[in-house]
Amino acid sequence: MVVTLAGFRATLRVTWADPESPGERVFSYWNNEAVTPEACDREEVLHIVRASDGAFRLEIANLLHTGSLEELEGVLYSWACDEGWFD
Repeated sequence: MVVTLAGFRATLRVTWADPESPGERVFSYWNNEAVTPEACDREEVLHIVRASDGAFRLEIANLLHTGSLEELEGVLYSWACDEGWFD
């Protein structure tokens, strides 16, 4: 099965919103139906964080990426393809 970037983006789900920090959200992707906020901290979960200041962050392979949601989705999708997440 070939997963396109559009198909990947369609799996976006808001996994968590911090009630004490308005605006902070965790967006998870791909096979994320059972993902919990705790899983994002301890398991390999494809996710992007929007901080309370509105900035988007993505940390993969010990590198921190910042940018728009669309830019980071592209980075995350490319990395997931390279790592075999969709095989």
